[in-house]
Amino acid sequence: MKKIMFSILFLGKIFGQSTIDTLAVTVYPEFSYPGVAIEYKFDSDSMSQYEFEIPSGIDSVLYTISNKQSEFEKILEIENNILTTIKQDGNHTIYLFLDKFVSSPGPRDFLYPFKSAANVDALIISFQVPFAAKDFIADADNIVLDKVRDQNGLTFMQGIENDYSESKMKELFFSYHNPHGFTSIQYAANISTENVPSEPPVTASERFVRYPFLTWEPMIIFLLLTLVMVFLYESSNKKEKNS
Repeated sequence: MKKIMFSILFLGKIFGQSTIDTLAVTVYPEFSYPGVAIEYKFDSDSMSQYEFEIPSGIDSVLYTISNKQSEFEKILEIENNILTTIKQDGNHTIYLFLDKFVSSPGPRDFLYPFKSAANVDALIISFQVPFAAKDFIADADNIVLDKVRDQNGLTFMQGIENDYSESKMKELFFSYHNPHGFTSIQYAANISTENVPSEPPVTASERFVRYPFLTWEPMIIFLLLTLVMVFLYESSNKKEKNS
């Protein structure tokens, strides 16, 4: 009887953790990666495991877990378009690197089908607005998006859906015009370089060390030494004549 009760409690604990408390999905168009990067961020424990269905054509997947004791980082291989999370306590962050864009000015558009095999109490969808992007449009189905700014000065279009049901498809779409062809990091670096004031060339006089003496002080010292030498010379001549 005790074994049956233990099994029931154990199974209840597992199934009770099939819901993700808060899942933040952030889309980064041409931020540091010359294409689209998508970030999944959530907290989990060593007993829970979740699955996300992801599209084919993923360039690479970076999985990181951080907690008070350690930091974990691994490049994952995806099989059958299913991303399975790792059973480990901590803050889980997954980076998906997808389509690359041509490194030239022009229009950009992208559609990402989001699907989770687990229920989510609070699903946060965000689109980072690229630097100097024109006519930026973001859509997350029926989620209302508002413009927000984080502590680093980045602008996002962000919305929240409560009680997301498992396996429900959410199509995340954006389009905009990139007028410079760079990533946001490259564009910011170019702007900061242009704003640095150019220093005037060093003149010939500035290349030499300037001493604290004024120009007339060594001249006076030289004249005094000369007078002393003349006085000693005259005194020596007089002694020779007297002798």
